[in-house]
Amino acid sequence: MRFLMALGAVALGVGCAHSSNGVGTPTPGQGATAQQLSAKAEKAYEALEFDSCADGFKAAAEVETDAAERAESFYRAAGCASLAGHLDAALTMVKRAVQSGYFDAVHLQYNPELVALHAQPDWEALVTEAQANLAKAPEAPFPVPTLAGLDAFGSRKVDREAVRRVFGLELGQPIVYSAAYFKQKEALLRGQYELAFAKTGMTLFFASEHKGKAFVVVDMVDVEDPSRLRFLPKPKGQLPDPEGLAARWNDYEQRIRSLQLTGKLDASSSCQVAHCIGGFGHPQLVDFEPEFLAKVPKQLDALTALLREDADDEKRAAAAFLLAYAPTPEDTVRRLVPSIRDSSQSVRNNVLRVLTALQQAATRPLMDVATVVDAVSMPMTSDRNKATYLLSYLLEDLPADALKEQRAGLIRQLGETLVAMSALQQPINRDPAVMVLKQLSGEAHETAEAWREWLSLQSRTER
Repeated sequence: MRFLMALGAVALGVGCAHSSNGVGTPTPGQGATAQQLSAKAEKAYEALEFDSCADGFKAAAEVETDAAERAESFYRAAGCASLAGHLDAALTMVKRAVQSGYFDAVHLQYNPELVALHAQPDWEALVTEAQANLAKAPEAPFPVPTLAGLDAFGSRKVDREAVRRVFGLELGQPIVYSAAYFKQKEALLRGQYELAFAKTGMTLFFASEHKGKAFVVVDMVDVEDPSRLRFLPKPKGQLPDPEGLAARWNDYEQRIRSLQLTGKLDASSSCQVAHCIGGFGHPQLVDFEPEFLAKVPKQLDALTALLREDADDEKRAAAAFLLAYAPTPEDTVRRLVPSIRDSSQSVRNNVLRVLTALQQAATRPLMDVATVVDAVSMPMTSDRNKATYLLSYLLEDLPADALKEQRAGLIRQLGETLVAMSALQQPINRDPAVMVLKQLSGEAHETAEAWREWLSLQSRTER
């Protein structure tokens, strides 16, 4: 089965533990001061500067004129104050959030940034008041997902149980994503196990049998494996945005995310190129694709330069998606492949998404197998799952004699990685590995243990 690239799930690798009844999206006419204060507070949050973060979101709330945004800003201030250890101030910010109409009681209860407040005398009353606010809310909050899977990948020292203990996560329990909380736990892992790299990602499912579920993956690199952290130097250029296309793409993505989180995105909507993150069928989206179709072919060189040379990660990431509108798949591939190992996770993710969609739609190989095999070794889930799907589609399109010729070498290079991926709980990580194992083996096994036995037989046969 071909992989649906867009609408079924959202991956959270960066962000914060804020809820969806405000989500920080500026509304028309909203004062710039509140937006500027929130943006500054967000940067402090990302830097784990929690005192500044708390002060910034509190200041933003106090000048905010929109009630929902004010409640959200007070709520964010509470999380930062709690993380800074200022529990009285954090509780006050929760009170002000609830008094401003905050209504996501489930998020409030399971937000890991606020766990330290649960023992405070007023806590249960605030949860009850938030629940009462829900009856007056214009729409229900985004549901808090249930943790359905937890994976540890990439380290010979750290297994799933060790990760579960450090992160304090329990399967079957509601989970709220917090970038700050996960960063703190990643630092503990790195120090405790002498890791060169540890990064947490969480994927939420909106469709299929996994709807309402979340899967957490902790990707790690041991200090003995530095080659897995080989990336291109971060670009330093400051290039103009050709015809404002990168800005327009980012506007499109923001609208897609808002529609998706509120359940208003039509899953059947499509686009006129191979890669599509959400289509253009909704009335809020219909104006975007005609603009991309008209303008991108005239700005291919400028967008390619933006992708490879601009210091702004967001602009590079947008350029990668826009290059899907090049006149031919070959042109898109030629422009994207050199950026597979970009320094930015979001840029690599977008490059691999487009390449995967192009190969999925093709009937012949569009790139070298070796290039894709190299991408499978990268440390992040968002790199590895797309590169593995890409490899599967590429192997489908290889002539039979070429696949036979490369089979033994691919098993030597990727066998251990693919078998380890086949044991993962997250389906978007496990499924492509099993697809490739079936292609290389001509066999179909149900468990990771069976695939490991198959791999050991290959090794004995070679000897």
